[in-house]
Amino acid sequence: MAKKPDRYRNVATLLLSLGEEATAAVFKQLSRSEVHEISQSMSAMPAMKRLDVQNVINNFFYEYRYESGVAGGTRKYLENALKIALGENDARGMLDSIFDDENSRCLEVMKWMDPNSIAGLIINEHPQLQAVVLSYLESEQAAEVLSRLPEKNHKSLLKRIAALEELSPEIIKELNLIFDDPGGELTARHSTQISGMKQVAGIMNSMGEQSANDLLEHFKEHNSTMAVELEQEMFIFEHIAMLDEEAVQRLLQEVPQELLAMAMKGAPENVFNKVVGTMTKRTANYLKNNMEAIGVVRASQVKDARKEVMEIARKLAKDGEITRSLTAEEMVE
Repeated sequence: MAKKPDRYRNVATLLLSLGEEATAAVFKQLSRSEVHEISQSMSAMPAMKRLDVQNVINNFFYEYRYESGVAGGTRKYLENALKIALGENDARGMLDSIFDDENSRCLEVMKWMDPNSIAGLIINEHPQLQAVVLSYLESEQAAEVLSRLPEKNHKSLLKRIAALEELSPEIIKELNLIFDDPGGELTARHSTQISGMKQVAGIMNSMGEQSANDLLEHFKEHNSTMAVELEQEMFIFEHIAMLDEEAVQRLLQEVPQELLAMAMKGAPENVFNKVVGTMTKRTANYLKNNMEAIGVVRASQVKDARKEVMEIARKLAKDGEITRSLTAEEMVE
C-alpha cells in the first residue's frame, strides 16, 4: 500500500491540535476525497511529541504568512487561531517565535520538549542555569523535570528559583548553546522578567502533597521568610475555584458575610461561581445584595479582605479541615 503524502499527515496533526470545532470548519471547505484522506491520517496518527507538533504548526503559519503577503490583521488572525489551538500562554510564546521575538525563541522551544529530554540536557550544567530553565517552564512541566534531577539538589534549586527576578541576556545566550538554537540566531537584547517565588509555589503545588509539605517544612526551618511567602503563593485567592465543594463550604463557615462580600468584589468569574454554587439560593442572594450595598471600594480594601479570607483558609488547611487539591487529578467512580 502506497504511503500517504506527508502533507496529509501534517494537515492531520494541525487539525488534531486545533480541536473539533476548528476541524469541522476546515472540513467544510474541502472535497470529500480530501476529507477522507485526512480523516484516515488522523485515525492512524500515533502519539506525537510536543516539539514535533510545534514544528508542523510553525511550518503552517510560516507558509500562511508567505502566501498572504503578511496582510493587515495577519498577526491578530494567527493569535486568535493559536489561542484556540494552544491556549493563551503557549499561543503568545509561539507568536513571538513566528514573528521573530528573538528574546523568547529558545525559551519557548523548552516548553515543547518532554521532561526527560530537558533533564538530560541540563543535568550536568551549573545549578544556576538549571534553576533558570526550571523557572521558565510551566509549573507542572518544571516539577516533572525537577523529579528527574538528583533529589539531593532539589532544595537548593528551589531556593535559586525563588531568588530569580529576571533572565539576563547572558543567561539566554547560554541557553542557546544548550538547546541548540538554529544557527545561534538568538541575540538577546533585553532581560526577561519572571517571578521566581511564584514559580516555586507552582512547582510545589504540582508535586505530591507529602513532598510539598516536606519541602515547606524544610524552608520553615532554614528560611522562614521564604516559607511564609511560599505559603501565600501556594494557596492564593484564585485557588478557591479549585477547591472541592465541601472545602469551600467549610471555609465559608469561618468567613464573616461582610468580609466575604468585600473579598468577592471584582472576583474572577470562576471563583465567584464556585462560592455561589455552594450556597443556598437565599444565601447567594444575600451575598450579592451585600456586594451591591458596599458600592465602589478601593482596590486595597478588596486586597486586604482577600488576604484575611486566605489566612482563614490556610489555617483550616494546616489543621486538616480542608484539603487543597490544586492540580488536576484523575477521578475514580
